[in-house]
Amino acid sequence: MIKERLKKLRLDHKLTKVTLGKISGVSNVQIGRYENGLSKPRPETLVKLAKALGVDPGYFTDKNRFQDNTHLDQHLKRLKSAIKTEEDLRIVMALIDILCRKNRVTTEY
Repeated sequence: MIKERLKKLRLDHKLTKVTLGKISGVSNVQIGRYENGLSKPRPETLVKLAKALGVDPGYFTDKNRFQDNTHLDQHLKRLKSAIKTEEDLRIVMALIDILCRKNRVTTEY
């Protein structure tokens, strides 16, 4: 997962390995090794790469983590404005329960 997300972020930012290396302080050779799955970065290296790419370090290792929460925040605002009645709220809560069961997430309200 690290290799795919690292490469995608680097390309999304239109950065070469050399440029990302200069920004992050991680050698371009190491970045290539990470992207090709030949080695795994240590946690402190992930922090450097995440900072350079503007993401939370957990994004590289947590499959449930979004790249950023910008879109999620926008959808939550829309959802809040769309809930007008108790029935609307019950529908949203049911959908959340279904999604949590699908992803085996426990919910506490």
